Amino acid sequence: MLISLALLLSPIASEAEERLARMTLLYQDICLKTFPDDKTLEALMTAQDARELTKAEVKITMRDDPARGWELKDKTATVWIEFPPFHACSVRWSAPEIGDLGLYNTIAAKYEIAAGGFQPVDPYDDDQDDIHIHAVGEQKILPDKTIESLFVFDQHVSNPKRREAGETGVSLRFVHQLASPTPAASK
Repeated sequence: MLISLALLLSPIASEAEERLARMTLLYQDICLKTFPDDKTLEALMTAQDARELTKAEVKITMRDDPARGWELKDKTATVWIEFPPFHACSVRWSAPEIGDLGLYNTIAAKYEIAAGGFQPVDPYDDDQDDIHIHAVGEQKILPDKTIESLFVFDQHVSNPKRREAGETGVSLRFVHQLASPTPAASK
């Protein structure tokens, strides 16, 4: 992964651009190449000396959804496994802005072309209190009616007073999800 990263980045790349590239390649390795093999994913996180999040820390992000999470050793991001009915792998981090998602788009397109059958989904936008959430992605329906999706989520503070006070960053996450069919959909 480090050789690939060095080839992708110019000597003048910003810290945010370097982080975006690192997180994209981590997503590729963990969520596209390893997931849904949870045991191998867990072993990879252990091998990277990532700190497993406590149940209380997981609850902050996932509320009551069953999940596990790890904080990278350098504390730049977290990696998550969410368990069914929404079996998902995600890489999450904060950034000053969204940045150029070209590398992500290339990696996601390569995965989707190899797997076949992916179609764009309508963008998702929602406001939850002072946070605006936006997502774009693609999905396909597998033979067992499971929906496989790749998403990019970004969220930011939308309250003008909080933004004026300096809360202008973005929380980003790349997600690979396998959603179990609902009972009605599987009939």
